[in-house]
Amino acid sequence: MANANIVVPRRARVAEIARLAGVGTATVDRVLNNRPHVSAATRQRVEQAKAAIESGAQAVVPDRPWRLKVFLPDEAGPSTEYLAACFQEVGAMGAATIECVFTEKMEPAILARKLRACSGQGVDGIAFQALEDPRVRDAVEELEELKIPCIALVSNMHCSALAGFVGIDNRAAGRTAGILLGQMIGRRGRVVVISGGQLYRSHEDREMGFRALLRREFPDIEVLGTYSGHDDIDGNYRTILRLLEEHPQITGVYNVGGGNEGVVHALQEAGKTADVTFFGHNLTPKTKTYLLDGSMDIILHQNMRRASDQAVQALIARLEGRAHSPETVPIEVITRENIGGSVFG
Repeated sequence: MANANIVVPRRARVAEIARLAGVGTATVDRVLNNRPHVSAATRQRVEQAKAAIESGAQAVVPDRPWRLKVFLPDEAGPSTEYLAACFQEVGAMGAATIECVFTEKMEPAILARKLRACSGQGVDGIAFQALEDPRVRDAVEELEELKIPCIALVSNMHCSALAGFVGIDNRAAGRTAGILLGQMIGRRGRVVVISGGQLYRSHEDREMGFRALLRREFPDIEVLGTYSGHDDIDGNYRTILRLLEEHPQITGVYNVGGGNEGVVHALQEAGKTADVTFFGHNLTPKTKTYLLDGSMDIILHQNMRRASDQAVQALIARLEGRAHSPETVPIEVITRENIGGSVFG
């Protein structure tokens, strides 16, 4: 006997879409055929109506574009700035009205307060770079009770109220760094991990993956420790200079967060660029230069354009009552030999 709960996907008819979206059939035709002279808001309503009909989901078509808010850390470097620009591009295409807000880096109390404030601003959904802190978790739980879904972006957090996570598999990124670094420096060596601290779960996961891989595959490589440079250029510069003075035998550095410029400047000042293998994250105009001049050896990259698109799709699906799981953003391994064609996104 057939299961009556099974929804069979079908192609939505123009008249159905028009009726649900509250527009004329000529407008639907212009949207479906990507013709001009249709506002972004109307285009979104038509696309949402079509998706709802064809998926068999409970149709939720608002009378205005969904209003989304994105919180990103301030002074976090060009990758974060580019991510904000990508969200603005997605919003310009009519997917939603998107506002990007930069908030103080590594300040969970401030982030939690700004998240809570969204409940009185008419915000429909939120994407944010999460900080692993109970105050942030409590704010997300309150917003979920108010039917305002939150997506963790780039860095995840332990919170059942989250609507999902968009980013790379950070544990896998750390393992990737471990196996490549181990192969490059040989069976013996001394390496250090540079982190922004313990508020970013992404940093913690990368470090865990890195250490686990080295223990298993390269047990003679010694990890001297994990040191915080506070995820900024100056902090990383001072930290690496001090470590090179204390441990001149260092042969490898893995920076799990931002501030790659500080690591490079310290290695250059100490005359260690050729002696120390340096891995970091995210391709930018700066890190591209470092790859080409040999200051960095490997960049583990995530496509920010893809991340922004996935986050917006996931939030809109949640708001429309459609099932949707964000795809994991692939980890791209970039060297100076394959940098041609690589994009900063």
